[in-house]
Amino acid sequence: MIVIADDDKVFTELLAVLLEKAGYEVREAYNGQSAYSLLREPGCKGIVLDIRMPGINGAELLMMMAADGIDVPVIVVSGFPDFDEEEFKQFPNVRRLFIKPVYPEEVLEAVKKYAGPPDEK
Repeated sequence: MIVIADDDKVFTELLAVLLEKAGYEVREAYNGQSAYSLLREPGCKGIVLDIRMPGINGAELLMMMAADGIDVPVIVVSGFPDFDEEEFKQFPNVRRLFIKPVYPEEVLEAVKKYAGPPDEK
């Protein structure tokens, strides 16, 4: 399962459709609290994470993951260019940073690279 955590519902749904067509099981979360619950489920292979979300934001979620030992690949997608890859080096599970606008196909390729192929059904 791949978690997409982003409060931009259009982007989240578009990316979910693309990942599902590629064979991934996808769960959507529109805030950090929902994403955190999904990350704790068995079978989670990775997360596409927005940084600025209501409630628990992406940076706080990364800290919670580190504190709880949740070690799944993270692909960060941010709509704000004030973040750079250097800032995310403190989180070893962050594999890639994209600044919006981003081509969903690029995110799909990053998911394939870092979370692995979809599970066989």
